Amino acid sequence: MRLLYASHTYLVNENQKKLAAIAAHPKVESLHCVVPHLWKEPVLGEVYPYLPEAANYTVTPINIALAGNEMRFMYYSRDLLLKDLQPDLIVIENGPGAFSYTQFLRARNKFSPASKAVFFTWWNLPYQARQPLAALEQWNLRQSDGAIAGNQDAADILRDHHYHGPMLVLPQLGVDEVVFSPGDPAAVKAELKLQHFVIGYAGRLVPEKGIQTLMDALSAATFNFDLFILGAGPLLEDLKRWGAQLPAGQTLHIHPSVPHTEVARLMTAMDVFVLPSLSTSFWLEQFGHVLIEAMACEVPVIGSSSAEIPNVIGDAGIVFPEGDVAALTSALTTLATDPAQRKTIALAGRQRVLDRYTHAQIANQTVAFFETLIS
Repeated sequence: MRLLYASHTYLVNENQKKLAAIAAHPKVESLHCVVPHLWKEPVLGEVYPYLPEAANYTVTPINIALAGNEMRFMYYSRDLLLKDLQPDLIVIENGPGAFSYTQFLRARNKFSPASKAVFFTWWNLPYQARQPLAALEQWNLRQSDGAIAGNQDAADILRDHHYHGPMLVLPQLGVDEVVFSPGDPAAVKAELKLQHFVIGYAGRLVPEKGIQTLMDALSAATFNFDLFILGAGPLLEDLKRWGAQLPAGQTLHIHPSVPHTEVARLMTAMDVFVLPSLSTSFWLEQFGHVLIEAMACEVPVIGSSSAEIPNVIGDAGIVFPEGDVAALTSALTTLATDPAQRKTIALAGRQRVLDRYTHAQIANQTVAFFETLIS
C-alpha cells in the first residue's frame, strides 16, 4: 500500500522512527510524509524539519500559516502532493476538527478520490465545538474512512461526536527498545552522586502532573531516598524549597532537560519511576509516553489512576488512586524495601513494552488496521 502521512509530529528525527517502522512493513510499498516548514513550541522555540539523507520514507516540508497552532494551521498548497502520489491512504495526525485535515480531505476529493482518509486524535476532554467549527468537524468526520484514537477516552468522545466508522485505539508513537533499554545503573548513579533508593520523575513541573502529591508522599516516607527530577516548570522553586527542608538521608536532585536520547541513560539510574498525574477540568493525561520509556529501561513504574495511565501500565506496575498521598507513600515504601518485587515489576514492564509499544508493534497494528480499510 502507498501511504501519505502529515503531521508536525514528524519534524523530529526521533519521531520519524515510527515512519521508518511502518515503511519497513512488507505490506507497505511507499511512505511519504508532509511536515510544516516550521513549527513554534512554547519551550523549544522554533523547530525546523529533520530531513533524512537515506531512509525508506521521504519527508517533504510545505510552508504553512499559523505555525504552532495545531488545530488552525494551514498548508500553502492546493494538491498537498496528492495529484502526483495517488496514495491508497492519507493519514492526518492533527485531530478531526483541524483545518489541515479539511485541506487534505478537499484535496483528496479533487485530486485523488480513491484514497482513503484517516485521522488521529489524542483529545480526551469532552467538548462541544462552536459554529462554524462544529459544522467543519462534522464534515471532516463524514468524509473520514477511519480513525485512530490515542486513548480510550478519545475514542469515546469521537463516538459521542457521531463518528461511527472504523476506529483503532493506539498511541501515536512507540518507543525505541534499543535506545530505551536496561543499562548500568551503578555507573550512572555514581556520576549523578545518587547514594540511596532513587525515585525518578521526568516531565513538566506543573500542578496537574501531581508534583505536590509526590512531595507530600515523600514527606511522610521513613526510608532514605534520592528524588531525581528531570524537567522544568513553574513549580521548580516550590520543589527546591521543599527539598531544602528534607532530613539527612533524603535528598532532592534536579537535572536540567536533556536531548531525548539522553533520557534513556538517566532513567537507568532510577529504582522506580513515578507519574502522579491529576485529572483537571482543562487537562487529562493522554497517554504518559514517559511511562513506556521507563518500562523499556526495566525501571518499575508507579502511576496514578488518572485518565489513560492505568491502561498504559496494565498489570506491569503499581497504580494508586490519583491524589491519594498515603497510597503513594505506601507504594513507594513497598518498592523501596522489596528488591525482589522491584525486579518482577521491572521485567514485566519491559515485556509489556516489547509486546505492545515498540515502533515495530505500533507499525504492525497500524498497517493491519489500514488493510481492513483498503479491503
